[in-house]
Amino acid sequence: MPFRLPPLVLAIALLLSGVAASGCRSATNTKPAENVSSRRPRIFVRADAARVGRGLTLAELRARARQPVYRDWISYEGTATGWAQLPALAMQYLLTRDAEAAERVGEALDRTPFPYAEHTSTAAAVYHSAIAFDWVRDALSAEQAGRIAAKLVEGAEHLKQGVTAPSINHNYSLESLYGVATVALAIYGESERCTQKALEYLTAVDHMLQGDDMLLDAFRAKGGTWAEGNHYTPFVVVHPFLMTLRALTTATNTDYFHLIRERYGDFLEPMAKFLVANVRPDFTLERIGDVTQRVVLRDTFLRPSLELLASELDDAALQGQVRSFLQEASTYYGREFVPDLFGWMMLVSYDSRLPSEPSYRTLPLAMRFGEETYEHIMLRSGWGENSTLITYLSGDHFTDHQHFDKGHFLIYRNGGVIVDGGTYSSMYGESWSNYSTRTLAHNNVLVHDPDELPYESVRRTIVYPDGGQRLIRGHQSHRTWGHYLNARGTAGLDTAAVAAFDADARLNRYQYVKTDLTNAYGEKTTWIDRQLLYLALADYLVVKDRVITSEALDKYWLLHFQERPAVDGETPDGGVTDYASATLVRARRTGVLTLPGKTVVYSGGLLIKPLLPGERTVSIIGGPGYEYYNRFARKDFPPEKAAAPERESGHWRMEVSPSEPTARTVFLHAMQITDVDRKEMVPTRYLRSTDGRMEGALFSSPKVQYVALFSASLDERGDTFQRAELPIVYQLDAVARTTHVLVELQPGLEVGVSVNGSTLGTYRTTQGGVLSFDDLGLGTRSVRIEPE
Repeated sequence: MPFRLPPLVLAIALLLSGVAASGCRSATNTKPAENVSSRRPRIFVRADAARVGRGLTLAELRARARQPVYRDWISYEGTATGWAQLPALAMQYLLTRDAEAAERVGEALDRTPFPYAEHTSTAAAVYHSAIAFDWVRDALSAEQAGRIAAKLVEGAEHLKQGVTAPSINHNYSLESLYGVATVALAIYGESERCTQKALEYLTAVDHMLQGDDMLLDAFRAKGGTWAEGNHYTPFVVVHPFLMTLRALTTATNTDYFHLIRERYGDFLEPMAKFLVANVRPDFTLERIGDVTQRVVLRDTFLRPSLELLASELDDAALQGQVRSFLQEASTYYGREFVPDLFGWMMLVSYDSRLPSEPSYRTLPLAMRFGEETYEHIMLRSGWGENSTLITYLSGDHFTDHQHFDKGHFLIYRNGGVIVDGGTYSSMYGESWSNYSTRTLAHNNVLVHDPDELPYESVRRTIVYPDGGQRLIRGHQSHRTWGHYLNARGTAGLDTAAVAAFDADARLNRYQYVKTDLTNAYGEKTTWIDRQLLYLALADYLVVKDRVITSEALDKYWLLHFQERPAVDGETPDGGVTDYASATLVRARRTGVLTLPGKTVVYSGGLLIKPLLPGERTVSIIGGPGYEYYNRFARKDFPPEKAAAPERESGHWRMEVSPSEPTARTVFLHAMQITDVDRKEMVPTRYLRSTDGRMEGALFSSPKVQYVALFSASLDERGDTFQRAELPIVYQLDAVARTTHVLVELQPGLEVGVSVNGSTLGTYRTTQGGVLSFDDLGLGTRSVRIEPE
């Protein structure tokens, strides 16, 4: 049931809400309220006699310590010199009644002041202290416990505004939530004042969670996803969120996991898939948004977070897929996947009784997360180590930790063959403001408006134009999901919208997405969209961009690489090298990633063939002094702190631009995702229907050919008006069986397909407007598609 206070108790709690200055040192105990356990421990572990809460009991915890499967997480021999060490040391007291461990924890809690310089560090100090205090409380004197409780209140007061006046899309509020909730549970019952303070905090926590348009509503709307990049999302958002819910579930009669399943669309299931899908085949995190070297999962708490999440899933198959994934990840990281410091998290989160089948490799290959909000899309050829992963970003803008990268995509195949440029060094600093967060550092399109000028921004940093998407700052402090939705249109936060998403789930012949990016670029574009058509069985990718402006402007199509590419067999020098009418760019990813349990050898390749515009220049930019170069500012913006090699911050990029500025521009690129040794692309050419209604690429591979066609319309009114009208007629020479995939057709339409005048069959376009069929014939083929 929801946590609610009687009116009289609530009034008293509010009346006493100013006790932080004097702490809660009164020795007068109060009778515990029915909704909070009166017994300790209560946070993550329940007293054996507890009648309140759900979850692991102390006896069950000690029984785990005797099971071989938990042996790696039982002992902790570290010191109490840091806040994160305190729960690990306190766990030793729970397991063995080690009085010395409890004494060391109590001494550290009593004598060490909280750090108040940086929010995340403060929150971590507070919640680690609260957990440890709960676990060792019965070994402390009343006087020492009183001092510690007062200090915990001081910490909670510092964090409280993040709960009572949260930013519903920002990580600070999640960290605050964890800190305030655990303090409330830790100080409850210490004295009358402490109990009233605890009830005040718990009321605020409950409101932030399940008030109208608050956090659970926001998570439901975003389908369990979060938009702050792969440093903050798993570690500073999902982890404190899940730990808060587990603490409340063990210590109170409010089971928030049950509430999520029953009232909030069970967003725990897509959240679990989202976390698993964001790990690349090399078992490092995808490089999205503000990320650090933490993309390598050594010495993190990703596993305990996912184990906790798996234990709260209703779907046994998904439980098995998550657990299977974690077992595979453990082969890459060994003991360092979960360090001794975080072993206590595994003891309270890992349930060895849960299934580890079916394999995570049975998860879907095409996945869309945060539909109509965040829009994080992942396309795969498979889930194996040598499989291809294409990550595509599209959707709304929520916080400053997002980048201006709507339509940005990444390709991993035995290494990051195209990468996300820049690194997260100094937030609002020169490099972060002018490169790593900007469209320029991503695999996007630039539209250069000469009227855009440099200006002074946050922290007096000069921000230079890059030709990219609108810069949105100061719009991440929305108190509720409703406030965010109200500002979404007026502040231009609805930056991109998915017009179509589709996949051939049965045969995996194609995976497809189309996005309207116009709002992201603002008034300088009349229309801009991007389409990715991935032919997974052959590892071919076709990317089409329509870019329409009211006047002729310079436009650039970008891809970023970790290593120096080659153009038509030539190796460019450092700096800016232009190639007129270049036909093939070859990118590679080599090297090794040495992980504790396995060494990953990178051997990926990518062949890129520009098809449109016909008259073009391919520029290669990179090398020393040009890795983070803005051609409009004529300046390089290196990070203030060098990026760790595993960040893959990109040292080179390609830019494709029309030979002359244009108002109506189409970029069309065909790619073959392959191995590092391949130098030549399968014969690939531009294909246009004889009626001019569709255009695309023909891949003449020897075993199976592929036709990939898009509407040729340049209608700036949008997706509905850009759909290709029937009939469609086109010709090709077939040297092998041909798979045809046509997109941007009217959805749900029954069509007839004939080849050389003979009926091939009747088909129906999908709800995504896709038509696919196979033609086994060879030689000249004249294909006609018309409505039935």
